[in-house]
Amino acid sequence: MPKKILRKIPGFNYGKKIYYGFNRAKRHIRNIITPTAHILLYHRVADTKTDPHLLCVSPNNFRTQIKFLKENFKIIPLVKLVQDIRKNKVERDTVVITFDDGYVDNLYDALPVLEEFKVPATMFLVAGYMGQNKPFYWDENTPLEDRGRPMTLDEAKRLSNSRLIELGGHTISHPNLGKIAENDQFREMAQGKKMIEDNLNVHLLSFAYPFGSKDSFDNKTIGLVKKSGFHYACANIHERVTNKSDIYALPRFIVRNWGLNEFQRKLKEFV
Repeated sequence: MPKKILRKIPGFNYGKKIYYGFNRAKRHIRNIITPTAHILLYHRVADTKTDPHLLCVSPNNFRTQIKFLKENFKIIPLVKLVQDIRKNKVERDTVVITFDDGYVDNLYDALPVLEEFKVPATMFLVAGYMGQNKPFYWDENTPLEDRGRPMTLDEAKRLSNSRLIELGGHTISHPNLGKIAENDQFREMAQGKKMIEDNLNVHLLSFAYPFGSKDSFDNKTIGLVKKSGFHYACANIHERVTNKSDIYALPRFIVRNWGLNEFQRKLKEFV
């Protein structure tokens, strides 16, 4: 039935409030009874005038968010959360920080804040973009200074030298894996992994699905992630992590450019 018609039914809005209120209460009780964790997903830490994909968190808001998390949650490395899931010991009020793509501002604007508060993070790199000086997402209307460039190999190496940072794979070219052939999926994963490992002299354990929605990967894709040598993987599914979470499809919440009050509210709303 169309929503316009439903809204005309007496008591519809009241019933809607009860429905959503009940679901919030149910989730709240569940999260009290069952220990859950958040994995947060960032992309860029930058001040921009144009941000059509809402990928940028300003340096000021990022610092405020990290400071709040440090003071109110237990922030752990992604690998530690995976270990906790395997042991059925996920701890309440734990948070993991992740970044996708490999923007240069991750090094110059995000890392100093992470180091200031001694916060670990996992950063997933698109291998084919490193050192290419070409922006990830933009159109002709996006000012040059707002397009954001990937790290050079030297910058990625500097990032990898931080004890707080785990690097992960994010394919060669950031395709929607669910829309390409299996052999192409495997090439994107395995060769992307090798490119990063060879160039940066690191060993990658983690992977993040480009786009990461439920239609961007399936069980066959997960099998190829394992075949590529990754030990765990992150998706972009808005759920909390529990002891029953699939370590090859870990849910994450995207963080936007929120001030402290909105950030606090969003954390409470996360399912």
